[in-house]
Amino acid sequence: MSDRPRVILLLVFGLLSALLVSPRLACAQANRADTTRADTTWAALDVIAAINNAIGESNESGALREKVVQRISECSLMYGGLSTLTSNPDSKKSYVRAQEATMEVEANIAKPLQTPKRLELEEAARRSVALMLRGIKKEGEKEVGPLLKSCKALNDVSEIKTAVQELARR
Repeated sequence: MSDRPRVILLLVFGLLSALLVSPRLACAQANRADTTRADTTWAALDVIAAINNAIGESNESGALREKVVQRISECSLMYGGLSTLTSNPDSKKSYVRAQEATMEVEANIAKPLQTPKRLELEEAARRSVALMLRGIKKEGEKEVGPLLKSCKALNDVSEIKTAVQELARR
């Protein structure tokens, strides 16, 4: 069981990363004062623009866009799933906000795709996340940490290009 401490640390890192990144983008959906809403909307727009630019720089932008859409869909679904697993009201609220903001980013990134393709990618993401969430109950959270790290990178303007390049290599 030498992997157990590493798995626990990875889980803690992943969950902390999700909590740290989620308020920034999640606030884009919040009903706050117009100035706050405008500031957070700009943050979401910056993320969308950075992702689109990173995709546009790729030679295989169509296939890469599909990978990015599926990953962002996985992130949104994972945030939603984690919100149902936590008993902490603040964490639950943070996960729901992150899910809503991520859904907004996904909708914008997926616009160039045909609806059937988008639905196919979202279904594949749903199956993938369902397996991970089932795995949490059986084996612990070792599968969730890497996904949350990837989600954090896709929500951080300074890390987006690297995160998209990582998805292109898969």
